[in-house]
Amino acid sequence: MKYGFMARVMPLILDKTVYGSIRSEGITITKELKRSFRNEYRAVVERTPGLAKDNELLSTLVIGCYLISFHKAAPEIVTEKVFEKIIISLCDEMKRREKENDSIFSEKTIRMKKNAALRSQDSKYEMDWVSTFRQNSEDNYEFTYTKCGLCELGKREGCLNLIKYLCMTDYISYDKGGARLVREHTIAGGDGYCDFNVFRKDR
Repeated sequence: MKYGFMARVMPLILDKTVYGSIRSEGITITKELKRSFRNEYRAVVERTPGLAKDNELLSTLVIGCYLISFHKAAPEIVTEKVFEKIIISLCDEMKRREKENDSIFSEKTIRMKKNAALRSQDSKYEMDWVSTFRQNSEDNYEFTYTKCGLCELGKREGCLNLIKYLCMTDYISYDKGGARLVREHTIAGGDGYCDFNVFRKDR
């Protein structure tokens, strides 16, 4: 991928929370360490195959590049335990910042997920997600990923063990979007697919 606008803006959005979480573990962030993190982030982005510009999951892939770069740059400092704490801090920040709405069941979101599932079936992009979608009622739909771009990233970078922590953010996103997510399988957890069963929360 090109280190373009989306990649450049991601640290501006996430740095405060991520660095705060790292410091809370008693780790001193030196200028050299910070430079190492940033250089690795750019390197991960630039060696990761991209997605179509209109793919709504492009930002998710960039976020994955950003987050794993901390461990990649200094695995002895940002251990798996510290990485988990970073994701928990991001989840807490999502809960604090985001206002609840009903966006998960909006016509736009459902149309987007339907179209993404259809598009994914013959996607030529190495890092793309592959999914199927089914709407069961106005208050419930489900979709299944048989391929996950973040897991592909984890495999390429030799840190697939970290990707399962990124799955935690899904529950916050759906909750804030007015839905309850039920999920029993994830590719990052060792299963063959990720199942998303989405129910509208009680009004």
